[in-house]
Amino acid sequence: MGRMIDAEAELNLPPGFRFHPTDEELVVHYLVRKVSSQRIPVPIIAEVDLYKYDPWQLPEKALFGNKEWYFFTPRDRKYPNGSRPNRAAGHGYWKATGADKPIKPSSSARPLGIKKALVFYHGKAPKGVKTDWIMHEYRLADLSRTTYKKGSLRLDDWVLCRLYNKKNNWEKLHDENTSHVSTEASHDMSTMTPESDIEHEHELHSKEFDMLDPFMNQTPTQIQSTQPTGAVSSFIQPPAVQKQEESDWMWGLNLDELQNSLLQFDTNQDLYF
Repeated sequence: MGRMIDAEAELNLPPGFRFHPTDEELVVHYLVRKVSSQRIPVPIIAEVDLYKYDPWQLPEKALFGNKEWYFFTPRDRKYPNGSRPNRAAGHGYWKATGADKPIKPSSSARPLGIKKALVFYHGKAPKGVKTDWIMHEYRLADLSRTTYKKGSLRLDDWVLCRLYNKKNNWEKLHDENTSHVSTEASHDMSTMTPESDIEHEHELHSKEFDMLDPFMNQTPTQIQSTQPTGAVSSFIQPPAVQKQEESDWMWGLNLDELQNSLLQFDTNQDLYF
């Protein structure tokens, strides 16, 4: 699966470069700078609204990473006048798990950030199916959230998130799901009747009814007097073999044969009586 932007190539990162910051480094050197609009030394974290996508769609949107991916994302409120974040995302939702962890730099007595762990559930709450996708969300602890207009859904301009798959087999599962969907679609197409066959069959039926149309409004006598030809005649009425009547034998004789037959009949009559 290709990445949209390759930060390793664009930033000329040295071979063997790895990005494995600690919780304190993420908050102090990245999140604080992003929220205060300061320059980040290495722009290696992508800006993506995570809640518009399913988690398996996000790795290709990251700037860097193979097993875990980092993003800056905004957060919205679930309700206009509330402080709860909206956790709906893609075709499911993120659900918090465990207790929040305060991030306190060694040089400070107060926590600077808060870390929250979340698990992605596929489907609608509360009957979603738990997946292996985990997200660590980092937000600033003392950030004032009263600067937005009344009724605004925006809760935070930026929070920092680390995304990973617990079993680290997301690429295999993605390929299997894609292959399964493609196989089902191919099977459905193979079991469908081609449109050309349907049109051809419809055309044949239409021709048969068009040929029968002259006979639909005729009486049986009129139908018998009509001399259909070709396939229609065999379709309407099979040729009937008429039984020759015994009295019809004389129709095939000529005049001389008929007179001789009558004379023989008279002679036989005399002999009989």
